[in-house]
Amino acid sequence: MAHQEACQVYIEQEIKEGLAQGKTPYSIGKDLSAWVEKLFETSIPASTLERRARRDQEKLRTNVRTPINTCNHSQNHEKPQNQQVTPKSPIAGPGRLPKYAPEPKAPKPYSCARQMADIAISQLSRIPYGDHKRKEEGQKVIDWINDNLLNDEKWRKKCRKQYGIDM
Repeated sequence: MAHQEACQVYIEQEIKEGLAQGKTPYSIGKDLSAWVEKLFETSIPASTLERRARRDQEKLRTNVRTPINTCNHSQNHEKPQNQQVTPKSPIAGPGRLPKYAPEPKAPKPYSCARQMADIAISQLSRIPYGDHKRKEEGQKVIDWINDNLLNDEKWRKKCRKQYGIDM
């Protein structure tokens, strides 16, 4: 692995040196291919090294002028305050507004009532119609519902309001 890394570093250095000396990417690729084969005993095509040199050359070239730093030393230099960006704040400059994830909603409290009701109905529906204790045990379930669920004052108010029923 060290051999490969050394080869990569050597290629990078030679390309930078060659570009700094004003060589063309073609000549850098041709010369470097021969040297890599001698030094590292590996064959890298000259065209591969030429493309690498062209990419590095493009990184060095730019058509954008660097701004001239003209600063008035008599002015007070303070750090600019960072503008707080929120979904409704105006943002200076062109471009679209940034997307924000929706605010998370509070999770609903866990309730197993629906599952238990479904299980109860499923179990009660398994009682055969011909069973002589069906009505007696069904009345037992109804009594339990009356004692434990219907005596709740909130539930009674809801029934009165929604259905006009007084339980």
